Amino acid sequence: MNWRRVWSVIRKEWWHITRDRTSFVMLLLSPVLLLVTMGYAFSIDITNVGIGVMDQDLTPTSREFIAQLASTDALRVEKWPQSLDEVETLLMRGQTKAVVIIPRGFEADLLAGKTAALQVIVDGTDPNTAGHAIRHISAHTEHFAQERITTQLTRLGAAVSSLSPIDLRLQAWFNPQLRYTVSLIPALLGIVLSVPAMAASLALAREREWGTLEGLIATPIGRFELIVGKIIPYLAAGFLSVPLCMATAVYGYKIPFQGSLGLYLLLSILYLFSTMSIALFLSVFVSSQQVAMIASMLIFFFSGFFMSGLLIPFSLMGPMIKLEAFMFPTTHFVIISRSIFVKGASFAEIQGFVWAIVGIGVIFLTLTSLMFKKKI
Repeated sequence: MNWRRVWSVIRKEWWHITRDRTSFVMLLLSPVLLLVTMGYAFSIDITNVGIGVMDQDLTPTSREFIAQLASTDALRVEKWPQSLDEVETLLMRGQTKAVVIIPRGFEADLLAGKTAALQVIVDGTDPNTAGHAIRHISAHTEHFAQERITTQLTRLGAAVSSLSPIDLRLQAWFNPQLRYTVSLIPALLGIVLSVPAMAASLALAREREWGTLEGLIATPIGRFELIVGKIIPYLAAGFLSVPLCMATAVYGYKIPFQGSLGLYLLLSILYLFSTMSIALFLSVFVSSQQVAMIASMLIFFFSGFFMSGLLIPFSLMGPMIKLEAFMFPTTHFVIISRSIFVKGASFAEIQGFVWAIVGIGVIFLTLTSLMFKKKI
């Protein structure tokens, strides 16, 4: 390894990156722009779902139940239909996602100790919002019924503790409010940070397409020296986008960062090295920049979205799919990013995933050096 020759390639590539605005934007700003775009696109923290209430009972008890439905920011009572025709109109026009119908005799049945009937009509064209409305209406109804039973038992002098023999207490660690974005955004960092690798995939393909590869072949630089000199500038430029992405996650999406900043930055470098090694390996076999970009997008985005646990949990994957998923560095870095961001994990808890990333990078960098031939 002659580092003078490597340094010459590094300077050449760095000049190209800084002078070519397209490459510079792709390496520095594209990860941040993708994180902002995909973060809002995939964020599904549903709140303030508008519902309607058709109160046919018009009693203090029915009004207490309506107040219970609107007691949190999960549901918002905003429509008051007076007939089933109005209910149908509201749902057909999409002016509300669900309607709760309180029939006549609701209070009388509760006071008499009978089972009181309620009806909920939901717009099923949007399953996510519909499911949210059903879950929260059910939870509020159960809470209201629990309070009513407790009140009646207290009036009768019965022991309230006998109402439920199990005292269930739930506690969510690391993400107490169970916000979906707290899990989503750190995982998306692993996907958007693969964009610099897409730019690196153009390194050798560009030399072939522009006819400058012949000049490099004529020099005494070795294959491994050329590959190392190619990867280091893209690694450095891609690393500049890591703090920007982290700042977007922490200050833009309000994601708490619980771990070590130095550890996260170091592991980000290893992840960029691994993805860029794969990208350079691809560029050995393609002759145009367009093909290199399409191939890298298929590999990094497909593995990132569908095989990293971002959208599909590992528990739903078969053994062979899991094995294939862990062959990609994105899968390992998604787990690392979530662990450091949300759990504050140290190197000891995630070292297996770290060594997997390093191994993948070393293997593909070696294969790239062996497969690249200094000839046209």
